[in-house]
Amino acid sequence: AFARRDDLTGVANRTAFREWFERRLHRLESTGELPSIHWIDLDRFKEINDSLGHLAGNVLLTEVAQRLQTAFVTDGGTIGVAGDAIVARLGGDEFAVVCAIGARDDARTIADHILDLVAQPVAYAGRRLTVGASLGVAIAPIDGGDADTLLKHADLALYRAKESGRGAFCFYEPVMDEKIERTRALTSDLHGAIARGELWLAFQPIFDLATHRILSCETLLRWDSPCHGSVSPAEFIPIAEQSGLIVEIGAWVLREACRHALDWPDTVRVAVNLSPIQLLSPGLAKVLKDALDASGLAPGRLDLEVTESVLLDDIDASLAALSAINRMAVGTTLDDFGTGYSSLGYLTKFPFQTLKIDRSFITALDDNPASMAIIQTVVDLAATLGMQTVAEGIETPTQLAQLRRTRCTAVQGFLLARPMSASQVANLLADETPRMRALS
Repeated sequence: AFARRDDLTGVANRTAFREWFERRLHRLESTGELPSIHWIDLDRFKEINDSLGHLAGNVLLTEVAQRLQTAFVTDGGTIGVAGDAIVARLGGDEFAVVCAIGARDDARTIADHILDLVAQPVAYAGRRLTVGASLGVAIAPIDGGDADTLLKHADLALYRAKESGRGAFCFYEPVMDEKIERTRALTSDLHGAIARGELWLAFQPIFDLATHRILSCETLLRWDSPCHGSVSPAEFIPIAEQSGLIVEIGAWVLREACRHALDWPDTVRVAVNLSPIQLLSPGLAKVLKDALDASGLAPGRLDLEVTESVLLDDIDASLAALSAINRMAVGTTLDDFGTGYSSLGYLTKFPFQTLKIDRSFITALDDNPASMAIIQTVVDLAATLGMQTVAEGIETPTQLAQLRRTRCTAVQGFLLARPMSASQVANLLADETPRMRALS
């Protein structure tokens, strides 16, 4: 019997849980009951475990397990759970609760109760430890008639709950299968993509609006997967951020971008986008120094682009990070300017040298005269503050013609040059005076 209990918490272990669950499912036809499985993952547990130690983590796990055991097994009837139930620790900070319910709303009530139980503070060494939980819910036989299917579907629902912001629960829905399975497959395959040579860089030239010369090239990450084909950055970049791979991948991008830029004329810079996680990473300064040292690229030829959303997360930390970047003589650019909040306040508080006007304003130039006034205001304000401006997303001659009148510093877009490989950039720059075809 001892081997059927989790050594730390005393609740059922994974083996006992699986046996109990399968017996329960075999009784479905005779009883007509609806077993619901609530798969629980503790939010912020790793943070507590890492900062306060494993003993604190063990106390937290034990207390949560006992609360669940008391609520659903010892006193199950007090919360409307029909018949018997089981609470199990599945491993790490994951638990499961299986109860017999009469309707879907009962499962919702149970989920709310679990969230409340987990959220209550746990006393430890004079502290009050607090965590949250994310839950995935699957109900038999609606979501599956066997243990493997139900466990898989509860896990998929849990993944969606965590993806939605944590501290919540989600019921399994059939549509989750395809989307989440693809996300998981991409996450798995993204591990090792650098070593396998599947990631590569494209570069899109940025042109001086007055001289037509190439001022810089923006670095764009690409992934050609043998299994998934060409995966859009809009799909795999968020996956890299959520999985933590963005730090490793971001360091590789910086190294490669600097290495390629060294082959360009000294007057041409290279721009690299930084994610929020990268900007606030404590190792960013070393990553930058290593990339510059390894390539031999002058720091003044590197620009790092961040979006306004980065600055909303932690203003003080973002300001410190950007200031540190500037002290290395590396440039900083505020990307997608005009889409965030309190944009004007950023201009005096943060040390940017360049503003990139969001493409939504450029797109609107074709049919919305007010966009021209907004762009002109941004250009004038930036000039007053000693900043350069880049208009991105230019796709039509009309947009370009209107931007000429704004005294914008530089322009970028498909009309002028599409993203290209490093070798294509080198060929373009081999001409002493590369020009935009649209302006020649």
